[in-house]
Amino acid sequence: MNCDDARILLHAHLDGELDLARDLEVQRHIADCPRCTPEYSAMLALRARLKDESLRYQAPAELKEKTRRAIAIAPGSTPASSQRPPGAYRRSMRLLLPLGAAAILALMFAPRAMGPSETQQLAREVVTSHVRSLMASHLMDVASTDQHTVKPWFDGKLDFSPPVTDFSKDGFPLVGGRLDYLGERPVAALVYQRGKHVINVFMWPAARDTTSVERIETQRGYNVEQLTIAGMNCWVVSDLNRAELSKFAALLKSHG
Repeated sequence: MNCDDARILLHAHLDGELDLARDLEVQRHIADCPRCTPEYSAMLALRARLKDESLRYQAPAELKEKTRRAIAIAPGSTPASSQRPPGAYRRSMRLLLPLGAAAILALMFAPRAMGPSETQQLAREVVTSHVRSLMASHLMDVASTDQHTVKPWFDGKLDFSPPVTDFSKDGFPLVGGRLDYLGERPVAALVYQRGKHVINVFMWPAARDTTSVERIETQRGYNVEQLTIAGMNCWVVSDLNRAELSKFAALLKSHG
């Protein structure tokens, strides 16, 4: 994929409107292209800025009333309009033109500002990383069923130490781990199995003010669970059925 093709698809990628194969292709191009990476980062920054509550403007009651009166006295709306002084129409237009301009800007930017939330976007990244780990033969950097091997492997590679537990006795054996990248930061990815199903567990430190969160959803046919464990953001993803994935998430939480 070249830059011209990628730029046409950047907005669709940002809004999650591409099929999985094309979405991964665009994501790989963004990661490798020094020209498209800053352009995509600027789009992300603009969307975040447009969601800022400080940009919202609450019209004062006086302005609302003036607007209603201006609409009511528009030329031809009532017989009384013909009795308005000549300057009234110009004053109405001076009021309505800025409102019209604001409406046009809202139509231009609102679709982007009303796009997927940060959490929804992160859920899509989680699923994309899960699929990529299966497709690119990069499921594990360290392959081991021993939690005392996997946990120390992350030392010096991350600015935190993820909790690692083997759940073999519960039917969810640990098989390894790797480094991954989500939400614009490096994260730990722990890999578990349930039969032939692969379970990816992504972990990184939660913000100090983050309370325990539990979230279950389905993205592109994969079940995703989000929770907070021992001060860690934890996202669990697999094609495992929801009941069994929830059982695994409960095991994680009980050992957190």
